[in-house]
Parts: sequence; structure tokens; C-alpha cells
Amino acid sequence: MKAAILDGNVSFVEKDNLIVAQLNEFFVEANKTNWKPTSERNHNYVMNQYVINSIGHIKIKNVNNIVVQKDLIDPLIVKGFKEGTIMSIFRRMNAIFTFAIKNEILDRKKFSSPNLSRATESIKRNALSIDEITKVLEIARTKYKITHYACLSLLFLTGMRVGELRALQWETDIDFENNVIHINKTKDRYGSRTPKTKNSYRKFPMNANIKSILLDYKKWYDDVMETYKFRNPDGYVFITYAGDPIGERYLKRIIDLICEREKITHFTPHYLRHTFVAIQLSNKIPVSTVAALVGDTPKTIYKVYAHSFEKDEVHASNLMDKIINLSSFKESEEIKK
Repeated sequence: MKAAILDGNVSFVEKDNLIVAQLNEFFVEANKTNWKPTSERNHNYVMNQYVINSIGHIKIKNVNNIVVQKDLIDPLIVKGFKEGTIMSIFRRMNAIFTFAIKNEILDRKKFSSPNLSRATESIKRNALSIDEITKVLEIARTKYKITHYACLSLLFLTGMRVGELRALQWETDIDFENNVIHINKTKDRYGSRTPKTKNSYRKFPMNANIKSILLDYKKWYDDVMETYKFRNPDGYVFITYAGDPIGERYLKRIIDLICEREKITHFTPHYLRHTFVAIQLSNKIPVSTVAALVGDTPKTIYKVYAHSFEKDEVHASNLMDKIINLSSFKESEEIKK
């Protein structure tokens, strides 16, 4: 059957006995050449951990809203999964069925949104206020280590993704002469690789704060590398006090620690990216410019930060009141005649 999928003869697959686990295998085979390694690993993890374990043995023709709710969604709710996480799992499952319909493996089948009334509500917090970020950075500067402060500052000042920050190298990416940071790769637990999308390739202008932080950090870095150079042969910018490049969960752990010790509402490293974008948009920086700075498309910016534009729309509408003052309509006596 897999050969039929790959040869494009999907409609000839004997589909009466096809189960969810097999459909997922076909989906992965059809998409893996277009996926980044991390995308494939994330998909396989979510599907194998939650979907395949729950409904992987069921024939796809027998999967309906009742089965999805009872066998997949409800157990996740019982385990305490938050709404956002459950919907992410649901969308993964739904994607393989959409693939089946598109390739004529399955007749049209549309799943309703699951009932999440008993699920734990996701915390809706995307950006920090100016007061919050100022407090966090001052705490990091005065109570924690220089790598903590430099990393958190750069995430906030540039809107970079954590993987992009970890992949920065002194020799190729930090250009003090032209005041530019070259962002052209990302780094995860499996190593350095090409970035998320083609839009992710970019040059970020190095403002005075960024340059000052990096120059100070470079002095400390050079001192550490005199002893530990063998631990960072690729010259990654951000390192631990033992000279090793920072790990994938390095920043999450320090943020968790700061929030716990300082009684700050919890946030993740990605919130700093959201905060950068929110500040830019609130200061009327064009969407195309913001998208270019953070390596996204304008479409993504509109989609993810729709709440910011709602405020702008209200402001734009109210602006018209200041431009012209109109009175209530009054019908002319001549018209009445």
C-alpha cells in the first residue's frame, strides 16, 4: 500500500482495512521531503505519544466525532492537558484525515471541534508589559549570570527565536563593523541546521543597546575561552561558565527559576519574541518591516497578532471623529414636499 501512495496511485489502495497508524505512515512518507528534521520529529512524537496510542488501531472508515471525543480527547482532559495542547494534538490528527480525503483514500469526512468544556483553560499570555520586561532584565543583570542577562536581552531586543540565538557564531554572524547580526540558521538538540523558513534568513540591525551588550559579553567570553576553548570549537556566541554552548532548555530553566524566586507570573522565552513584535506594532512600525525583522511573513504577523490590530482599528476609526464632526441627519422640507 505504501508503494501505491508514493507512486501516486492512492485511489487504488485497498482502503477498507486501513487503520489510523498506517494512514499516518503514508502521511509522513508523502511529506518528509518537504519537512525540516525537527518538523518530522515533532509530528512523530505527538502522533505516536497521543494519537496512535489511542486510536491508531481503528480503521479510518470507522473514525468519527464520537470516537475522537471518547478515545482521544476525553483521556487527555482527564490527564489534565490544557485546551491549547489538546487542540494542537487534534489538529495533527485532523491533518492526516485531510490528506486521506485529498488523495481519495477516504470519502469526505469532517470532524467537529472537540468538546473541551472540562479541559483546563490555557493561560492566555503572549507578551510582557514594559514594566515586566524591565524588571526581569534588571533582575537578570544584577542577580544572575552574564549569559542569562545577555540572552534574555537579545531575545527581547531582536525578537529572535531561541534556536536562532543558540546558533549564532562570532566569526560569521556578529558584525560589529557594519552593526549587523546575520541570522541564517537555527540550533536544536540535534545540532545546527538551516532556519525554519526562507523568511528566517535575515540581517538584523545592531542598535546601541545590542552592540553594547555583545561587546561586554565578548570580553567575558574571551576570558572564559582562554581556558575552555576546546569545549566550543565552533565559536558559538552564548556559552555556560564552563565554556560549553548553551543547551536547548538553558533559557527555559533560568526563566523558570527567576519567576519562582522573584514571584513573577510565569512566561517562556518565546514571550520575549511576542513582546518585541507587540511593541513594534504598538509604535506603528509597518507590518512588513516587523515581519522582516523577526523572520516571518506579514500574513503570519496579522494572524498571530490580530489583537494588536484590533486596537489600531479602533484608533483609526476614532481618528475620523477628530477630522470631521457630523450632525444627525435632518430631512429637507423640500424633499418632504
